[in-house]
Amino acid sequence: MGADKEQRLLTEAAKLRSHAEERLQARTAELHPPRSKEEMQRLVHELEVHQIELEMQNAELRQARDEVETVLEKYTDLYDFAPVGYFTLDPEGTIHAVNLTGASLLGVERSRLLGRRFGVFVPINARSFFSELLGKVFASQGKMSREVTLTREENPPLFVQIEAVADMSRKECRVAVIDITERRIAEDALTEKRRELEELNRSLEVRIVKAVDEVRRKDEMLILQDRLAVMGEMINNIAHQWRQPLNSLGLLTQQLPIFYDSGKLSREFLVENTVKGMELIQHMSRTIDDFRNFFRSDKEKVTFSINQLTARTLSLVEKSFKDQKIGIALILEGDPILTGYPNEYAQVLLNIFMNARDALLDRNVDDALISIHAFAEGGKTVVTITDNAGGVAEEIKGKLFDPYFTTKGPDKGTGIGLFMSKTIIEKNMGGRLTVRNTGNGAEFRIEV
Repeated sequence: MGADKEQRLLTEAAKLRSHAEERLQARTAELHPPRSKEEMQRLVHELEVHQIELEMQNAELRQARDEVETVLEKYTDLYDFAPVGYFTLDPEGTIHAVNLTGASLLGVERSRLLGRRFGVFVPINARSFFSELLGKVFASQGKMSREVTLTREENPPLFVQIEAVADMSRKECRVAVIDITERRIAEDALTEKRRELEELNRSLEVRIVKAVDEVRRKDEMLILQDRLAVMGEMINNIAHQWRQPLNSLGLLTQQLPIFYDSGKLSREFLVENTVKGMELIQHMSRTIDDFRNFFRSDKEKVTFSINQLTARTLSLVEKSFKDQKIGIALILEGDPILTGYPNEYAQVLLNIFMNARDALLDRNVDDALISIHAFAEGGKTVVTITDNAGGVAEEIKGKLFDPYFTTKGPDKGTGIGLFMSKTIIEKNMGGRLTVRNTGNGAEFRIEV
């Protein structure tokens, strides 16, 4: 780049000199022998002016030359001591220029490299490949990049990445040689370590899978022994009581827009209630399936929004709660995301909502209120459900999540809801379900 600038300056200087000579010759041809002293003085003045102009141009040229030399010196230093080896090759692969780094990579003095073929440093079995690479570079003027091994005089082989690009004249190409030997050695060592680690992991995985399967089988047996009869009876009761109303409710909901079209009701109201009704139907159906599939091991975890799931679950009971004069306070902070089982999580929320409702109704609480607060804390998702029903008696708080424990009597509860909820949160999803008394009632905290 500096050499090009110097050449341009020299060309401009030559043009200036040629132009000055032409002007002088033309001026001389027009001049006549001076006839007076004044004319002689005028000619002398013009010559002095021209001399000053030439001296100024010479000073500018000297300054430009000094700048070019300074830039060229910096460019040479950058070129020679760059961390990459640079070579200039002709189409035959002959080296016409090389920086100090390139000579050092090949282990040969720079003066001994000039005029030699770069291909002699390429292993014999790769020389035809290197010739093809040069041919493609000169043919396309595009950039080619390859990883090759170079042989060196009295030095071990060098693994490098070669990047070559031809100039516009297609008479020379610039080749950058980047030493990646240490990277390749590290990659090979990493590959070997990874292979060893994978082999170790495979053996560990087998042992872990066996241990996990054994623990899972024991857990499933314990749960099945204690729950199978009650769960089967409860599922059958729910299925018997819900399946028939589902069909009737679905038909009734789908008929509502027809009544609107007849002009009897507002379509917006009907469509909104149709959507809510169908969501209720689908959720009730999913609830039945969730109970049936509770002990199956083929469930997959998915990522879901705690806020959306909480609001959707609450919408299923919100209307009945209002009819029973129970207020709802929903506080959603941010958008906490959880990976787990959304249907099971919704069932836990529903169980706790129903327990809070029953406590409020049993105690005839004025201004009954259930507060739901969803947020993220310490990298975990948290949902708290708080009521103002007076709290849980201390003597039964420790038994609240035990199987078959209930304070509602045999005709109102089986004592399995909170036990199932704790199992879902703590065993299936690796979280925590706890309860504590606040000033006015009980607070259930779901943390996953």
